[in-house]
Amino acid sequence: MAIRCPRCGTQHDVVKFEGNQKLKCRCGFLLDLSFIETVDDFLRFFENEEEREKAAEIQRDAQVICQMILNEECSKVDIDIAEEQLKEKVRQLFPHQLHTYEIIYEARFKRLWEQFRAGGQESDS
Repeated sequence: MAIRCPRCGTQHDVVKFEGNQKLKCRCGFLLDLSFIETVDDFLRFFENEEEREKAAEIQRDAQVICQMILNEECSKVDIDIAEEQLKEKVRQLFPHQLHTYEIIYEARFKRLWEQFRAGGQESDS
């Protein structure tokens, strides 16, 4: 698995991280595995207010999807469409952050689906 530097987009192999050790990217950014543990991490690496506002919008949209998953009245098709629209928004706004988005948000959507919908008939992916 690779982790992308949130500043320059360079990929770093996870096996290069030992314990709590940090890895210095060629751009000077210090990476560690803890930066992908929470959704707030998606926001903390943006340098200017405009980027932070766009990232906050992504976070709000992701929260709506989480609520859709928890709401059993929402169909899988609707949730899949919302997820794809959000992924496309990330692709347009932050093309170098797509991998980080996948690690944080898509993993969260999958966990929620498995936890709250796995017993239902719509659990097929």
